[in-house]
Amino acid sequence: MLENSSPTRDYAAWFNHDQDARRYTLITLVCYALLYGQFALGLVGAIPLWTLWLTAPVLVVRWMFAQHELFHLRTAREVDPLTRLLPLVLTPISLGYKEYHHIHYGHHRHMATQDDPEYFQLRGGKLSGFLNALTAPEQAYVRWVLRNPVDAELFIGTLLRLALFSGLVWISGANFLWYWLPVRVAYGLAYFSFFYCLHRRGEKYGVYPIRLAPWEQTLFRLLFGKDALLGTCYHDAHHQQPRVSAYRLSEVVL
Repeated sequence: MLENSSPTRDYAAWFNHDQDARRYTLITLVCYALLYGQFALGLVGAIPLWTLWLTAPVLVVRWMFAQHELFHLRTAREVDPLTRLLPLVLTPISLGYKEYHHIHYGHHRHMATQDDPEYFQLRGGKLSGFLNALTAPEQAYVRWVLRNPVDAELFIGTLLRLALFSGLVWISGANFLWYWLPVRVAYGLAYFSFFYCLHRRGEKYGVYPIRLAPWEQTLFRLLFGKDALLGTCYHDAHHQQPRVSAYRLSEVVL
């Protein structure tokens, strides 16, 4: 696991553990179920399809943060097959848990440098950063296969995720856009916020805390959860102590 040492405090008591891994796994699975369930209800006319524009931003961010925390707790071999597949339908070609787990560890090792696998999202201006975040699934896939051999797991996983994407398009037809657009925009905004906004300050590259007004904190917590709020606001502390629970990040001595 990723750990940074501290000369002043032993943070082991604050690490996430098995119970947290189970909780974050459950959150990701519930977000899948709610997203696809809501889309299914929309397709049969039980609810308006446009409501996905209201819920997708919340569900995608909650899914993304839970997935992020899980990266620090479980390798690909330690998660269930569905989590390992990473079946959020975003694009015809996409990576699985194992590849993103490796990418995220590379981000921590080489944060905000040209060796950072996520550096393509950090360079340039804000518009460039957002466009790169919006196309991150495809870019991540292409960049991965250019640098790493395609093993059996990635090959099979790619086919399964392609089949899921194609099946959803086949079932929903033109209505697929009612799912894909809000989910894809939410994903792009979340990635832009979590990478560019937390690792850039003008022309400077690094990792920085976020200061929110009390009402902004309350709204953020209601929508995305307390752990996502703290993990975002104290992202600099997270990079200092990656295994520390989000609930204790404000107490990490930098």
